Amino acid sequence: MAIQIESKRPLIEERNRIAEELHDRVSQHLFGIIYAIHSMKCGWHGMSEEQKLEQMQVIQEAAATASRELRATIHSLSSNKNGDCWIGIIRSHLANQAKLNGIDIVFQAPKSDSRLSIHYQKALYRIILEGVGNAIRHGGSSRVKVDLTVLPRAVKLAIADNGKGFDVRSKPSKPGSGFGLNNMRALAVSLGGTFSIDSKKGGGTEILVWLPLADARDETGQNTKSG
Repeated sequence: MAIQIESKRPLIEERNRIAEELHDRVSQHLFGIIYAIHSMKCGWHGMSEEQKLEQMQVIQEAAATASRELRATIHSLSSNKNGDCWIGIIRSHLANQAKLNGIDIVFQAPKSDSRLSIHYQKALYRIILEGVGNAIRHGGSSRVKVDLTVLPRAVKLAIADNGKGFDVRSKPSKPGSGFGLNNMRALAVSLGGTFSIDSKKGGGTEILVWLPLADARDETGQNTKSG
């Protein structure tokens, strides 16, 4: 029995990896498209023909991007191959979300940082996408600022928006509505980091993540340990 369970483990891990890729690289684009179509439908009568055509073009481009991401996932896109361009992928995704939703998203980050292992890259990628997605879908934000700073022994990530905010002490009003926050917290904790959120109704929301670089890489690509 033990041998059978062990033999299934690689299949389960690969299945989980593909699920994560679909969530991170495809579903976020689809959420943006759905939200943009809904907003366009609500404001249809107040839009000029030029505005309608422009928004439809943005939605078409987002759909094309989602299609490309899906094809990349189907072909088992390796995370290791994306090591040097993961920040560029985030930047591109946030630019698409800004166009889709007609909001301002400011992303400040280093061009690349080879010291971060693939585990850090994936965690930061997912936290940023989830945090910005929440700011758009739930916060109704018109401006989101994402600030990623890589320090010698830690990574700092701050996501701030000007949305409607919420009472962080209250329980989610809808079943499953706090799932995204729990995911982000779990990702930070899994790397020995901390996750905090500061928000109040009408005052926007700020997420702050600190990750120690215990599993980071130095300039030569060797693992380092913070003492």
